[in-house]
Amino acid sequence: MIALVTELRQTQSALLAETYQARAVDAIGELLNVADSEYLAPILAATNNGADYEAVADLDAVSRLRLVNYLRARMIDWDNEHYQYQNGFMDADFFETTTTRSVKAWAPRWRAIGSREGRAEFREYVGRVLSDVPEGTE
Repeated sequence: MIALVTELRQTQSALLAETYQARAVDAIGELLNVADSEYLAPILAATNNGADYEAVADLDAVSRLRLVNYLRARMIDWDNEHYQYQNGFMDADFFETTTTRSVKAWAPRWRAIGSREGRAEFREYVGRVLSDVPEGTE
């Protein structure tokens, strides 16, 4: 029985490490893609990463579509992180210091362009984050 418990803990630790590594690789890839993008980087710079709503409104249709798709992709990524965290595959410290901070900064931006969270659990989480209510409290 002790061997089984030890093996389960090692498996869980390996899964957490694998998830953390995948998040790092994903973040590095996304940042490098944005940095190298001759299309998206200028849009993000001109709109303060989508936070300058007046600048967003002034974008031409193609640039606005690029920004909308970028913000939706980020939202889906953070929805996935929330799902991974809910299911025990993401470290609580990483989730709170990285995911929650990012969602708090970016959710108003994707909501301002009309995007809404798909999963009910993620939508509720985003509502709590924007209301400064800690995860797991009602």
